[in-house]
Amino acid sequence: MHAPILTTPRLRLRPHRMDDLDACVELWQDPVVTRYTSGRPLARQDVWTRLLRHPGHWALLGFGYWVAEERASGRFVGEVGLGRFKRDLLADRPELDALPEAGWVTLPWAHGRGYASEAVAAALGWRDANLPGRETFCLISPGNTASLRLAARAGFTVTGEAGGPDDRVLLLTRVVS
Repeated sequence: MHAPILTTPRLRLRPHRMDDLDACVELWQDPVVTRYTSGRPLARQDVWTRLLRHPGHWALLGFGYWVAEERASGRFVGEVGLGRFKRDLLADRPELDALPEAGWVTLPWAHGRGYASEAVAAALGWRDANLPGRETFCLISPGNTASLRLAARAGFTVTGEAGGPDDRVLLLTRVVS
């Protein structure tokens, strides 16, 4: 399966392409972006590996991440979607292993414009219509207040914590009825 194209009033969510590498490198090397995600800018080769992972999610799991771009200009906004990452910090939470993990990240120029909220709503709408089960989770750094607000608007609630003192994150879950 390939990622379907989703549209919102201002955004197009589309599959990743090889020619997205430079935009993805810009995203994942920006210290504002990586402050609450990887904690450090990523090397180009690591971004390449991330880019290749996205089609694999779609092919093997039937869900994954999209590139978010402005419909009017085609400008790269960021990435949004659902993954299954087999995170070491969740090793003691096997009940989460089968659930899709939501995630989103946008370039700093797009912050505060509602693009992330629009993209997350589209991705979760697709999830609710196309995937079995009712539950989705996400992990957010406690200091990332903007993402915590977005998650709350999208229906996520804090249900726990994961990680240790140096990599603590909040576990949020969303259950659709």
